[in-house]
Amino acid sequence: MLVTVSIVLPDCNISIALYLNIGLHDYQSQTLSKLLINIIMNKLYKNTLATSLMALVLLTGTFVPQAKAQSISVLQAQIAELMATVIKLQAEIAKNNTSTNSTGYTWTRTLNIGATGEDVKKLQQFLNSSPDTSVALSGVGSAGFETTYYGPATANAVSKFQTKYRSEILSPAGLVNPTGFFGPSTMTKANALNKGSVVTKPTDPKPSTPTGSGTTKPNQLKGDGELNKFEIDNADEKDVKENVADAVVAELKLEAEDGDIEISRMDFALVADNSNTEKDPWDTFETISLWVNGEKIDEKSIDAKSDYLNKNLGTVRFANLNLILEEDEEMEMQVAVTVQNSVKGAGGNANWTISTERIRYFDADGVATDDNTTGDLTDDVTFSIVKRGDGEELKFVKSSDDGEDTHIVVNTSKKTTGETILEYTIEAIDSDITLDKLYVNVLTANKSYSDVVAGTKLVLGSQTFKQDSVLTTGNYSATNTRVAFDLDSKIKIKEGDKQTVKVVVDLKSQTAYANGQTIQAKITSLERDATKAEGADDINEFSGTVIGEEYTLISTGIMSSPQNVKFTSKTQGQNNTTGIFKVEFEITAVENDFYITDFATDSATTSLGGVRFSVQTSAGAPDNTSASLASNAKEVSNGVFVIREGETKKFDLSIVVDASAAGQHRVFLDKILFSTNPDGVTGIQTYIPTPTNNFRSPYEFINN
Repeated sequence: MLVTVSIVLPDCNISIALYLNIGLHDYQSQTLSKLLINIIMNKLYKNTLATSLMALVLLTGTFVPQAKAQSISVLQAQIAELMATVIKLQAEIAKNNTSTNSTGYTWTRTLNIGATGEDVKKLQQFLNSSPDTSVALSGVGSAGFETTYYGPATANAVSKFQTKYRSEILSPAGLVNPTGFFGPSTMTKANALNKGSVVTKPTDPKPSTPTGSGTTKPNQLKGDGELNKFEIDNADEKDVKENVADAVVAELKLEAEDGDIEISRMDFALVADNSNTEKDPWDTFETISLWVNGEKIDEKSIDAKSDYLNKNLGTVRFANLNLILEEDEEMEMQVAVTVQNSVKGAGGNANWTISTERIRYFDADGVATDDNTTGDLTDDVTFSIVKRGDGEELKFVKSSDDGEDTHIVVNTSKKTTGETILEYTIEAIDSDITLDKLYVNVLTANKSYSDVVAGTKLVLGSQTFKQDSVLTTGNYSATNTRVAFDLDSKIKIKEGDKQTVKVVVDLKSQTAYANGQTIQAKITSLERDATKAEGADDINEFSGTVIGEEYTLISTGIMSSPQNVKFTSKTQGQNNTTGIFKVEFEITAVENDFYITDFATDSATTSLGGVRFSVQTSAGAPDNTSASLASNAKEVSNGVFVIREGETKKFDLSIVVDASAAGQHRVFLDKILFSTNPDGVTGIQTYIPTPTNNFRSPYEFINN
């Protein structure tokens, strides 16, 4: 029989035709032909990197009665010739040393042993596109035979992929060993490559050694390693809420000596306290997971009895971990659980212990050890399951940006809009919290809220909420008003985050209230505790109060910014019996020119204009004080300064204090007297700097 074997390699534009005249029966010829083809194809696929290789093998059989059957030696020579041709093909294929891993698929969820789905199959196809990350060389899981099940072979392939891209997947997470878990870092790299990235192929690839339990790893493990350290400690937070995912309940530390070890499995026990209302772990927990340096390496569902190795002891097993523990390198692990919702006894009788019952590991020679005695093995740590909502709190804090200037220039003929009079933050503690209603207390001195304010808004990020209602009865009044805002659950604060809130007012024209009217916003305990918000439950725990600055509304006159006041002080004399205080401040003229004399005194008289100060002391009144006022403003006449409309000028007040008794002394800038008359006195007006704490000096100790 004449057998023709044709192999076409379209990627290389090469074909082989082998003609064999075999003196065998037809069925024997077919068998031998298939065997030859298997040899050829196996050789091609095992030793080339062209994963896109396409081969068309055609078998044709024609009986040639006149042909003389070839001897075995001739047949062997032909096979040798064919193998030489195959090697030649491989050299041709090797010229193209890059391939694209892209299958055009994007993964969106993490995967681990036991996972199923089309994304698992796509992952296997992706891994099989490169020989050094292949799931299997033949059979189930190999190229063309991918499955939708994530088993140990897939985990091994993922481990090879993680090792291949160690610097981008493992090293940033602080991991030395691959995990076999298709987690966020691994997924990010796979998605990047799978969008058409070109991967350079090694020139001499070797199939990776499977990393199943007990497999000798001469390239990974060294020495006759054994586990010599195992510690278990409580997690930082011992209270775990219902319905929480991946809550850490135990911290582990492991170390090997005399060589490396591979941890293949770990057994854990979850045991309810005797007083627990619910004692069955499958009715308490959804999952249990292992983490190394913040990366989840394995996860098991434990919400059914069948998930437990021993349901009476609450034992669960992590198998096929393939976790390498290098000699003398401490590994830190975390054990986390996902808790079900509505656990019986949560918040009261819901205490649990967790322990590591047994660890199985292998050394470099593949010798297995089942260890339940090293260190803290079989010791337990405790944690409690608490109700959803326990510990939830909203914390109110004044913003550091609030009250940078305490003056608002208002219009006398129309509204003044968009003025921020308070800025604060709300922090969500122990849970994500959604805000529904907020309240603010607005004070308007001797005029009613309705006379001064056209409307109040709350600004939270990009959203603005208008006032919903005002309350002027009970604890409130017309000048001490509670303003309500309905947020309609549109604002959610993530646990540990802060939401900035601005209280913004539109002010009516300055006709219904006097020049110098004040306005102030607060969040006292009354407004704070009225807040409507929801986390896991309705929020009823609040903390903090916010007291805003008192703002002065000016349509015309002067103003002095508290942010630009500077005090210096010192003592002089042989026994430090005299105190020298200096105050530097600025004055701005609004809607007119204003005149201020250079007179400075601590008396109550106003007939000479200028400024008034006072001295506060811990030991009697000073024997004597003297002061002088200077400015960079233009001096229009002897001792009279002018500040033109819109100008800001600097003033320096110097005060000398002669103490009557040794003690602490400080000075206050109480009043600034100004006039529209060039003499600085006629028609005098009074400006009181606020807030007063910004216009006082530190204490200075003065002897007598």
